[in-house]
Amino acid sequence: FALFSICTHLGCTPNWLSNEQKFKCPCHGSGFYSSGINFEGPAPRPLERARIVLADDGQILVDKNTKFQYEKGQWESPESFLQV
Repeated sequence: FALFSICTHLGCTPNWLSNEQKFKCPCHGSGFYSSGINFEGPAPRPLERARIVLADDGQILVDKNTKFQYEKGQWESPESFLQV
């Protein structure tokens, strides 16, 4: 899957903290697991996913114009992730 690095609280850009294996928003402290699920801070919902598909030539294509929201059940869409 491909996540938008836009905090769902006020739109700041969370940083990836590799030692802690999480995204952390520098503005108000929201934390997100590598899956995008929020677990700390004021963010009201998980990060959004972008549409991701495997092209016929084997390239992975990310469509930033299409977003999928966890709380709307959209992460179940086959275009919100790739099976490996």
